[in-house]
Amino acid sequence: MKEAANRGKGKTLLISAGIEIMLIICIIAANLNQTPILYFIFYNLLYGLVFSLLIPLHCLYKENGVSVSGSVLTEVGFKKPGIRQWVVLVAFVVFSVGGQLIPKMAVGEQIPWHLLPMGIMPLIMTTFFEEFLFRGFVQSRIDRQFGWVPAILVSGAMFSLYHLGYPGFRTWEDILLLFAVGVGFAAAYKLSGNNLIVSFFVNLPNAFVTYILKYEQFPVMRASSP
Repeated sequence: MKEAANRGKGKTLLISAGIEIMLIICIIAANLNQTPILYFIFYNLLYGLVFSLLIPLHCLYKENGVSVSGSVLTEVGFKKPGIRQWVVLVAFVVFSVGGQLIPKMAVGEQIPWHLLPMGIMPLIMTTFFEEFLFRGFVQSRIDRQFGWVPAILVSGAMFSLYHLGYPGFRTWEDILLLFAVGVGFAAAYKLSGNNLIVSFFVNLPNAFVTYILKYEQFPVMRASSP
């Protein structure tokens, strides 16, 4: 029994590391030559659909032996939010988004809200892929096998390091900041009872704010972006 459990832990780490490496490779490839067809193939199809969604779903299906519409979706966190979940969501959004915007608005800095419309759909897509993979798939599995503290740290680290694929987010300062942000998203997921809807809506407004405040660090928006 213990040997089987150890094999399961090793498999989880191996799959997580393999997916992370492929994410970085796909995003680098998408940004090397941003022709529409190559960007679509490497970013939307491979990074998004294949490695962030379909492969995790396949792994969950193999483990559970049930249809995607059953307990698999519940396992990754597709649950109806209750009072506790709403409290966690509001608290994290107010703290994180307000912490970025209020100091700038207090000193009269202009917020470039006009940039937001072009990023809405790409950021919704990317946020879903991030949360499904890093929280719903990776964090829930590591939590179950290693405990909640390693799960939060690994989830935050994977969220941070996959941004190495984006040319505008490769400084140590950005990676460390993204690690802290990723840990925050992971904590929201844990505190909400592993509710993916909560972590998605904690991440999304932060993605919007980051986009309008650091627009120059993002790749050209097509069908999705970080």
